[in-house]
Amino acid sequence: MGKSFIRLIFILGYCNISFAQDSLCVFKTKGVVLMEFLHQKKPLSKGDFIPQHSKLSVLSNSEITVLDANGNVYFIDKAGNYTFKNLITFKDKAQNASVTTNYFKYIWNELVGKNSNTAIIAGVYRGEILMKFPKDSSQIYNSKIAFTWDFDENENLYYVFLKNVITQKIIKIETNGSQLAIYKDNSIFDNSEMFQWAVSTEAFPNIENMPFYTFKLISRNQYLQLMEAYKGFVEDLKTFGTSDSEIKDILCETYKLCN
Repeated sequence: MGKSFIRLIFILGYCNISFAQDSLCVFKTKGVVLMEFLHQKKPLSKGDFIPQHSKLSVLSNSEITVLDANGNVYFIDKAGNYTFKNLITFKDKAQNASVTTNYFKYIWNELVGKNSNTAIIAGVYRGEILMKFPKDSSQIYNSKIAFTWDFDENENLYYVFLKNVITQKIIKIETNGSQLAIYKDNSIFDNSEMFQWAVSTEAFPNIENMPFYTFKLISRNQYLQLMEAYKGFVEDLKTFGTSDSEIKDILCETYKLCN
């Protein structure tokens, strides 16, 4: 039994290494795509591995986008049955921007779990951070700024602190949820583009020791100018079947350019 157990551990370990080196990873599916591997079939979804010797069935009105570790993209939108060797012939050769490859390398690392969940910001411990959006250093073009944070069912109230960096004015808002919207016509946004925000479960925390996230409000022209840098990337994403709303989410979540 001991030898069998050791052999099982070896096989599992080998599979994990093999998946990382000789497999593809699903980035996006539409409709139904089935994978057959080791005589078993399963529907594919984002984050699933496609190992060598597997077979894919892309059903009618379905499509799949997969990645490799080098940031290459493979896209199929025609119904049919495909072997692994067939699949890798669908490598997209028309990536318009280097940022596309770098982005998909980043996504690969996220999907295979290589990135650590622990973030160290400038080597300084910043305490408990609840804030989710806007992320630190975000640039936002919108008349409504939506704030979201982690929710703990054991906490009844949250306190959102919003600071105007130029005027140093701070407002505090109490809420019992995990999101809050503030419009740009609020006086807190007067005379500045730069702002900071934080969330606490304490009504009167020590403001000086609180971790704040910074964000910048930008104009339509500024937003369009910044978007020029991602023009090729956006075209690539559209080629891979990514919707306009998904593209906005990607730019905001990954590159902190939000609309």
